[in-house]
Amino acid sequence: MMKFSPEFNDKVRKFRKNKRALWSLRILVVLFLLTLPAELLMNDKPIAMRIDGNWFFPVFKSYTYKDLGGTENSPVVDYSSKIFKTFLEGKDPIINTDVLYADIAPEGKELVTYTDGEKRDSWMLWPLIHYSYRSSPSNDALSVQRLANPFSHTDNNGEKVTGAASVGHLLGTDQFGKDVFARLVYGFRLSLVFGLALAISSTLLGCILGGMQGYFGGLIDLLGQRMTEIWGAIPRLMLLMILSDFLSRQGKFTEWQHLMMLFIIMNLTSWMGMASHMRAQFLRARNLDYVRAAKSLGVANSRIMFRHILPNSLTPIITFLPFSVSSSIFALVGLDFLGFGLKYPAPSLGELLAQGQQNLHAWWIMVPTFVTLSMLMILLTFVGDGVRNAFDPRYKG
Repeated sequence: MMKFSPEFNDKVRKFRKNKRALWSLRILVVLFLLTLPAELLMNDKPIAMRIDGNWFFPVFKSYTYKDLGGTENSPVVDYSSKIFKTFLEGKDPIINTDVLYADIAPEGKELVTYTDGEKRDSWMLWPLIHYSYRSSPSNDALSVQRLANPFSHTDNNGEKVTGAASVGHLLGTDQFGKDVFARLVYGFRLSLVFGLALAISSTLLGCILGGMQGYFGGLIDLLGQRMTEIWGAIPRLMLLMILSDFLSRQGKFTEWQHLMMLFIIMNLTSWMGMASHMRAQFLRARNLDYVRAAKSLGVANSRIMFRHILPNSLTPIITFLPFSVSSSIFALVGLDFLGFGLKYPAPSLGELLAQGQQNLHAWWIMVPTFVTLSMLMILLTFVGDGVRNAFDPRYKG
């Protein structure tokens, strides 16, 4: 187990004395923990459901009507729909596929017909908010389903328009009728998780590549530096846009596959800054007495690098980590805003900003998204400043 030196523990103490940085870190952790169970707090599917004595969990698994005791093997798409409510009343729905897949609906035929049956004993536990970032339900109480203002107001004709907040859309709806608050919460979680994951992976990659250059030196260092300079000469944003757009055209990706693709693409360039710092640290440390002593005792190079040198080179790693998270989030938001990132309806702060820019009158999209992103960046900056001051020997905290 890695043991930290008294100097490192003293730096942690200095960070804790910085109240602004400490409270910023606490707020970030609390917000992150609150958004982690987003599927259990805001979803268009029940958390748990009991039908005729059998338990089902739609949040975690998709079901068909046959799984729930019916006869139709079609999936349950909307648990608030008239079809599902009729199913609970005992009438099994039958989907007419010739109507569903016909170019022109046949006359005299309905999409859904029902068979008579007994009413089902049912009970459902719903999340606090019945909307997910994907769902775009219609409500008879709203005259406008898309770009619905959260507050009641009077339109240009002098007629009173019901606010979307009255039916659960706390921040109204976007231009596709989806709940803005749900997309904001899911987008905040996705941005923070993506930023943390990218910062950690790029830091590890930079430590390995930079450490090898600095420790071994010679030809390895020379080739590594020349390759880094050539790769770093390519504009990062342009490279990300080209690769993302090219790979997106190669096939239809799921949200998870597209996110992983962006994660891998951004890792191609995000490691170089950390690699330069770690190269300098290992170049300095490889000639120190404790490293020479370990080599003379026959200790393996990998053990010397990661057991002895790396724990004494944590300053650049920890100092740059909060700022690396910020830059990673900005990179994702920027790609999403320009249309080269995650594809709708994936939750994205950048996509919400783009919608707000296209619909300036819909202030309930732009303002909350801008405030959320600004708050996230400010908190990360405060944490980064606190870490930098704690590891600065000239700072007396």
